[in-house]
Amino acid sequence: MKNIIFVCTGNTCRSPMAEVLFKNYLKNQGLEALCTVESRGLMAVNGEPAAEHAQTIASDLGLDLSQHGAKFLTQEDLKKNSYYICMTDSHAAMLSQIVPKERVISLRISDPFGGDLNRYKACAEEIKLSFPKVFRFVFSFDTIREMQETDIKAVAEIERASFSVPWTENGLKEGLQNETGRFLVAVRDDVAIGYIGANVILDEAYLNNVAVLPQHRKKGIARALLLSLISRLKAQNTAFVSLEVRNSNAPAIGLYESLGFTKRGLRKNFYSEPTEDALILTKDL
Repeated sequence: MKNIIFVCTGNTCRSPMAEVLFKNYLKNQGLEALCTVESRGLMAVNGEPAAEHAQTIASDLGLDLSQHGAKFLTQEDLKKNSYYICMTDSHAAMLSQIVPKERVISLRISDPFGGDLNRYKACAEEIKLSFPKVFRFVFSFDTIREMQETDIKAVAEIERASFSVPWTENGLKEGLQNETGRFLVAVRDDVAIGYIGANVILDEAYLNNVAVLPQHRKKGIARALLLSLISRLKAQNTAFVSLEVRNSNAPAIGLYESLGFTKRGLRKNFYSEPTEDALILTKDL
């Protein structure tokens, strides 16, 4: 699982606000299990509380910074498989000297330190507006949304790049128009680069496909799509979601099992080109 560390100077204003706001952003999308989120300061005094106005901003949003204690960025933090989301270019420049540059980004967030509550509110808004940029940097996509007919051509391209027997554009259109169909896309610049499709019948969900363009794989997109779909199914009081997967597809099986799917059966010769058995995996919701 990926780890995100928001970084500022003292870890009392911007980075703790970014931490709680981003965690809330993930929660609202059903993506809490997508990554871990922390915050640190390059010159922090360990244990120092969050600024009063930062606590107020969090409280007004139903979040809590009252127990926050500042943490200095240590060598142990640098050993993690982390992405460092810096508040300024200078923070990013310092970190880029000691961690791979491809894991460091600057959001260029103005410093509210010493300002009034309105300045902190403006800072919080800057931070929230930057989250699609964070998603693109860490996961290669901007957001997940419901699939639309205008996405069909791009999704058909994903199918062709992913499967020996892909869905056609007409098949995707019919699936999208089916009242039982549930389709989500992960988009970059509003173009689908990954998608997931399922059918929901009463309180049962059956996953059809989850696929990502080859150049965007191994970045957490498939996991994000699954988490988002599962969250939406839970909200609809769905009892379970079930799927078939090629018996030889160890990476996919590992992903599904990491999300709580368990083996419930086997379908002989379910797949063609090449012929192969399918494992039936199910997750109770």
